[in-house]
Amino acid sequence: MARVQRNPPDSRPTMTSGVAIFVCGLTLVLGTLLNADALLAGADQKPFGAERTNWLRVWRPVHFVSHGLYLDRPRGWLDESLGRGKQSPAFLDTQPAPEVKAPNAAPQAVSVRIPDRDHPLRLWVGGDSMAQVFGQSLVAIADGTGLLKSELDYRISTGLSRPDVFDWPGEFSRLTRSERPPEIIVVVFGANDSQGLKTPEGAIFQPESDGWRAEYRRRVAGTMDIVRGQGRLVVWMGQPIMRDDGFSRRMLDVNQIFGDEAQKRPGTLFIDSWKLFVDANGEYSAFLKDDSGVGVSMRQADGIHLTRAGGDRLANAVLKAVAAQLKTDFGLP
Repeated sequence: MARVQRNPPDSRPTMTSGVAIFVCGLTLVLGTLLNADALLAGADQKPFGAERTNWLRVWRPVHFVSHGLYLDRPRGWLDESLGRGKQSPAFLDTQPAPEVKAPNAAPQAVSVRIPDRDHPLRLWVGGDSMAQVFGQSLVAIADGTGLLKSELDYRISTGLSRPDVFDWPGEFSRLTRSERPPEIIVVVFGANDSQGLKTPEGAIFQPESDGWRAEYRRRVAGTMDIVRGQGRLVVWMGQPIMRDDGFSRRMLDVNQIFGDEAQKRPGTLFIDSWKLFVDANGEYSAFLKDDSGVGVSMRQADGIHLTRAGGDRLANAVLKAVAAQLKTDFGLP
């Protein structure tokens, strides 16, 4: 009778469940301490309110321990090597922008050079997520004229409300001081700015308050003064009507500020996009008639962002307004 060869029992040590749990917990704690800077920064960038305050209470002690044990250094070295250094937000420590007297008439036509196909005008369009689809449409239509050479730069979840998240004024300062700065700058902000604002003095104001309007106006005015310049047209976009009534009301606030401040500055053109996206009754509608009279979807499912058809509609309107302002024929229909 054949004997069955049995393998000897595995004598290698095995990890008990308790040890496994301890190792996993230690790994989690170590990972948290190594990333304490990023966790605290993420909490700090949340909208001003109770949720932000609670998360800061959680991560500040963790950050204190991490810093005391020098465990935040490796992440700092990595961020520095990748060019992720901390920014210096322009609006956190600046004084109110100087008052600009409003002219009696409409802004003067800005003096921008006449383009030709060998020397097209340099156009830059950018801002928050509302600049994405619209900007893509604008770049495609503008470059198609042969008289404009365009660049798009949009940053989701940014604006003028939280320069600690992304410093747009600083970015505009670098853009306008570059070797070949844009001759037309199209700015899209507002949809992400309907949140609490912190003044340089530390006061926090919520949307639809007088304090919020005053601080946001200061930021808009300061940004307009940064982007405008000799031989440059600034196009400041107004926000369209939104599906949510409360959100629409807040967008009317920012549009009023945009229009007021643009009116004070020659060479700054405010585009009222609201009227382009309302129905016959002046109300929000995702479906509107195009130039051929066919109803098409102009808004995405969130009731905020534009579809390609909506982006094309707004881009065509902007280019026609720019052509009229510059008294230049871009060959548009």
